[in-house]
Parts: sequence; C-alpha cells; structure tokens
Amino acid sequence: MIINKKMAEELLSLEHDISILIENSNNLSNLQLESFLRNFEKVRYSVLAEVKIYNKNVKSEYEKIKTIDNGYKAELVDNILKIYVPDIMPSYKNLKTHTHKRILHNIVEITKKYSGQFENEVFIYIKLFDKIMGWDVDNKYVKPISDSLILSGVIQDDVMTKMSYCVKGEYSENPHTEIYVFNSKEINDFLEKYTTLK
Repeated sequence: MIINKKMAEELLSLEHDISILIENSNNLSNLQLESFLRNFEKVRYSVLAEVKIYNKNVKSEYEKIKTIDNGYKAELVDNILKIYVPDIMPSYKNLKTHTHKRILHNIVEITKKYSGQFENEVFIYIKLFDKIMGWDVDNKYVKPISDSLILSGVIQDDVMTKMSYCVKGEYSENPHTEIYVFNSKEINDFLEKYTTLK
C-alpha cells in the first residue's frame, strides 16, 4: 500500500503525540490522557477510511489489507437479518471518539444489499458481549444501529410506529455485538427460538 500524504501526516502527528505521552507518563492528568485517546481514535478512524478506499481500488483479494472492518457480517436467514459487529458498542461517556461513527458506516456498508427488506414495523434485538463482569447495559450507546439501518434502507424509520428494540448484555471473552432485525409480529417466535427465557 502506498501511504498518501494525508495519512503520512496523521501518522507522524500521532507518533509525535505518543512520544510526548511516554515522556510525560508520570505527570499526565486524566484530561490529557482522554485528549490523547480521542485523537488516537480519530487517526485510527481516518486510517481505516483510507484503507477502505485502497481495498476498493485493488483488484486482487490477496493485496487487500485486512482490518477490523472485514469482520462485519450480515445475512438474511428465515426473514431475520443477522448482523455481526466485531466490536462492542461504545458507552455514552466515550462518544467523543469515532468508534460509533465507524460502526455506523460499516453497518450501512454491509446491509445496503438488504435495502427495502422491511416495510412494516420491525423489532431489533441487540446482544452486547463484553469481557467485563457486571457491566451496565444501559450505559452502552446503541443509537448507531438503528441510524445505520435507516441509512442503508433496511428499515424505513425509527419512530415508535415503525421500530422497537431491546438490548441484552452478556459476558464473553470475545467482545462483539450481534443484531437481529425482523418483523415485529414475529417477536414471540424469535424470543422462543433465539433466547433462553427463565
């Protein structure tokens, strides 16, 4: 891959920031660390965007660069759209990072081919898997999921007459998100088949 000028400048800037961070590691405030992490996420987002452009222009699959974006999957099985996100949804306190934007753009990209799939009211079942015990489900920011499905045309709207959803959290050694989209009339059948109700 040929690194273009924009990416080279961002990587050099990040290298400079990392050097300063290491040199002052004993004197960093939480605010300075948070600022660095926000900038780091911004550069990562930008680099992944450049890699995505590069991969689109490469003819051979062997020349493509594999990133976390390659782990996003979507398939339609028995009128249920299953989406796999190889990442956990960010918490509300981390919305200044670009993680939720990257997740949104990737979901749009992989679900475009299912545009128009759902015209009636839909139900979205979201399972969040994180490598932390006892975390709060309601602290996770799941709005990018419905927003991305609207942008890709999979669902029409997220108003109360068109969409409802629920979120379930679970522990996993492999942090990720699973999303199931289906006609809301099928909710009882779905819950009986895909969840363990006690």
